[in-house]
Amino acid sequence: MGFAEYIHAQKDVKRKMLKWWKFLWTLKMRKPITSIGEIGAYVGDKEYLFRPSLAAMDSLGSPTEIVEKFALLFSSPKINPIWPTSSYRAWEREVMATAYDVLMACCNDDVTPLLGHMGSKWGSFVPGAMSGMDMIYLARSLMHDGIVGLKPEGLLAKPKEEFTPKFQAREFVAQAVAHLGMSSDDAWNLTMTEFAGAMQSKFGKPETLPSLDEHDDAMARLAEINRLRQYQVNK
Repeated sequence: MGFAEYIHAQKDVKRKMLKWWKFLWTLKMRKPITSIGEIGAYVGDKEYLFRPSLAAMDSLGSPTEIVEKFALLFSSPKINPIWPTSSYRAWEREVMATAYDVLMACCNDDVTPLLGHMGSKWGSFVPGAMSGMDMIYLARSLMHDGIVGLKPEGLLAKPKEEFTPKFQAREFVAQAVAHLGMSSDDAWNLTMTEFAGAMQSKFGKPETLPSLDEHDDAMARLAEINRLRQYQVNK
């Protein structure tokens, strides 16, 4: 074997060893659980795990601000017919800023290589590896699993169509602690999809549960039956 062949063989061995170590490192990393809302993103060999936990959603602002950011992410472009281009860009900047905040809140690592960061000049922004539209798509998915949760397998007998102007994360945490026997830290780490699935497993599908009005009517009828029975016994 000549010197050139030897160098080539050594490079080939190093290349195979590098692939092997990358494979072992991948095994050590926890893969995102997409069924509960987690998302994984990669920049080179670096993986970023995004988890839309109740704590992450709560960090986005007040209960009202959280709902406003959710509505903004899913809103249609606001176009002013007089200044169509400038009005669209203003709406786009606002949506992208909200998406940026959501992604930052859902990841514990430094995600600036992926999302970008503010530049040295005032008002400048250095983009990351992810495009603005991809940031918006990911933020929408994260907020859906963090606030709305999974679509129930069954529907309420008499669903009530009403808008909720606030997202009270602590109320869901309190329910998880009280009904699921979880610690406060574990409850805050739940995604809404995870929480809804656990509550459905314990209490049954929504279609099997009566609404509040039906429950009150049933209890009133039971009280009347018991009253009549007591009357017959006394008579």
